[in-house]
Amino acid sequence: MLDEPILTPPEVGSFRLNDHLDQFRIVAIGDSNTECSRWERPQRWTGILESFIGSQCKVVNAGMGGTSSNLGLFRWHRDVSPVKPHCVVINFILNDSYIRHYECRSSYVVQCTPDRMDSNLCNMVNFAKAIGASCVFWTSPPVPDWPDNFKRRTNFEIQKEILNSYVKIIERIARDLDVPLVNFWEIFPSIVKDYPGPYFNHPDGYHSNEKSQPIIAKGIAEAVKPIFERWLGKEVGEKDEILY
Repeated sequence: MLDEPILTPPEVGSFRLNDHLDQFRIVAIGDSNTECSRWERPQRWTGILESFIGSQCKVVNAGMGGTSSNLGLFRWHRDVSPVKPHCVVINFILNDSYIRHYECRSSYVVQCTPDRMDSNLCNMVNFAKAIGASCVFWTSPPVPDWPDNFKRRTNFEIQKEILNSYVKIIERIARDLDVPLVNFWEIFPSIVKDYPGPYFNHPDGYHSNEKSQPIIAKGIAEAVKPIFERWLGKEVGEKDEILY
């Protein structure tokens, strides 16, 4: 089924736990909207997120373009667990809902059925809990209604309806498992000026461009900061115990 090597994301491959033991560690796992390979690290939302939270934070980008949560779950023990994260930020919505399935390689095991995505996300949350980490879900901004984005208008309508149904599943899982959800699919048009405006490269409306990266980072930072603050308080408490 996997007929191509599954490469290790560069930031995972270069990560050395001993260099970051005193930092709040975040792993961002997802598809191309997490990987953001078109930009250098400081321009990616993951790099911006790290700067928003501060020097006590280390974000490891484990995104891989063209992949779904099937492969995310498959990669968990190789790409997430060794970082010993305190927080895992997860988003595979576009590939899980196979919105661009005709462009993705079958070896990356895309096209999740709704029940498979449900199971994958629940397993990731359980895996995170097992290593003492919290999860944050996020969804990508909504795909602009650009007529040249699809071969036929009907294709756009069908795939947007599918995406809406997958977002509802993520909302339910987040609610049931008490996982923070940054739902850009719902809120992005209301938090930016002139949506879709300059936030997507035309005609590709699937990938948020460099102007969207700080906005995405800010939204995710707001969900992550309470987890960071709990870790910070715990760290101070542990030091106090040692001192006294």
